[in-house]
Amino acid sequence: MVKKTVSATVRQRSERVRTAVSVLWAICWLLVIAERFSAATIRLFADDFAAAALRHLLCEFAAATPEALLLWALWRMRATLDAFARGEWFAAPITRMLDQVGVLLACGAALRILIVPGACRLLGESSGYWIAFDAAALVLGAIGLALKAIAGVLRAASAIQSELDEIF
Repeated sequence: MVKKTVSATVRQRSERVRTAVSVLWAICWLLVIAERFSAATIRLFADDFAAAALRHLLCEFAAATPEALLLWALWRMRATLDAFARGEWFAAPITRMLDQVGVLLACGAALRILIVPGACRLLGESSGYWIAFDAAALVLGAIGLALKAIAGVLRAASAIQSELDEIF
């Protein structure tokens, strides 16, 4: 009886959080599109597709790439919450999510720090630096790498548990 209650509670909570994450994901996408591309696109049309306006739009695309990876990570977390809501709680969905989210966070951080400033500089749209120090991106990258390591530990623990289950 307690197990069913705990199971139902986890499923309901996962459904609520999944819905909240879905709404957050949609709002974030709308904000990224509005913030990154509206002014740059208006400028592009207002300047009759001038080279400077086009370079600015391309720089905004480069700056949006790490944000897209972070939003993809949020979507992967949402997919895992969906698996929890369906009653799949164990190692497979969790390790898959930790792996994917970890890689996406680390790649998004690396792009934000190492690639975007240089790409914008090459386009003539930056303040002149090749690498941007961004403490938040560094922390996200470190968290991503830690999640990847935790996924490996959980995968190994799951394999050991499977071996023990076969023995006993």
